[in-house]
Amino acid sequence: MGLFSRRKNQDDDLTPESAPAAEEAASAAAPAEDVVADAAPVVNVSVQAFRGVGSPSGPAVAAPADAPEPGHDLVDPVVDEAPVPPASAPAGRPPLPLAPADPPEQTESIPGMPDNVLLRDALAMLGPDASQAELLGVLRQSLQGSLFLRVNGDAGEQINSGRPLAVAVVNDGENSFMLAFSSAAAVRDSVQQGEEDPTQTSAVVQPVQSIYQNVIDGPFAGLIIDNASAPHRVVFPAEVLQKALEESDPTFAVKALLAAPRAADSEARVAEALTTARLWVAVSDVAGDGQYGVAEAHTPDGERYLQLFSHPLEVIALGRGDQPLPFSAEQLGTVLVQQPGLSGVLIDAAGPAITVSRDALEPVIALAPAE
Repeated sequence: MGLFSRRKNQDDDLTPESAPAAEEAASAAAPAEDVVADAAPVVNVSVQAFRGVGSPSGPAVAAPADAPEPGHDLVDPVVDEAPVPPASAPAGRPPLPLAPADPPEQTESIPGMPDNVLLRDALAMLGPDASQAELLGVLRQSLQGSLFLRVNGDAGEQINSGRPLAVAVVNDGENSFMLAFSSAAAVRDSVQQGEEDPTQTSAVVQPVQSIYQNVIDGPFAGLIIDNASAPHRVVFPAEVLQKALEESDPTFAVKALLAAPRAADSEARVAEALTTARLWVAVSDVAGDGQYGVAEAHTPDGERYLQLFSHPLEVIALGRGDQPLPFSAEQLGTVLVQQPGLSGVLIDAAGPAITVSRDALEPVIALAPAE
């Protein structure tokens, strides 16, 4: 598959074997100077960011255009209907990259090879001195869709013969970093920096969760995304990917539906996915009295939507100081039964987002325990 020109001399033909995941380190990131100069700098992403309630929240960000106003209902029957303004952003910390409410238009930088547009656009927002907040935004947008792998040799032949893919890596002493890409064009740019015969490099598309799990299970210190696209590239240590996957829904069903183009049955399909998905809500001590409220979205005409999230990073992205709390489908059904004034749910308000009406949520309401 001679799509690309050359591959780097330091890239090795690896056939990764399963190995125990690295133990969780006190610091999730290696120093930038510990990575070879041709690789992307390692980012300082704290594992603490994914530990649910009690984790630090990100900075304040502007709400997406036409988004409903946020509010918080208390977990007990007392209700606070007043919208809660976002907290002020800490000095020097740019906001997390947000996305449009609807998924962006699908593009193919090389015909026949669809880009991961959400991830590509989040990477495009990075500058030379990207903050932790921006990097968490990239990680948030990476948790959907697929990534490209650069393969040394013919990927199709390796797959058909049952051999492990000889994925391209960057070596730094005893550490190896797998390479992954948001688009076929990013793979091409990576190859063009090397000296290989273009006929000896190919690309293959894999679901992001499979790639992240391969990094965790294999002999890799981390993953470099779009290594030739400085400053629009990142390095995520394996322990950060492990924590991100631990907090994700195993099927990624909701994220996949939200990232896909909207169709007539999108609302119904999301509602059905909610019956088995791993969900989160955003909670906050609104009045400072120890009573935690669950975030809602309020429309100008008074409709109320419970805010749901597919991952703790989706809560952090809003920058309101809320904390992510696990929330089961049964709990959601119970809340909808007990709160007949709720019009439905708003999922992943930082975008791509979708509202699901109460009528469409009948499969979830059916899960509520009988009184």
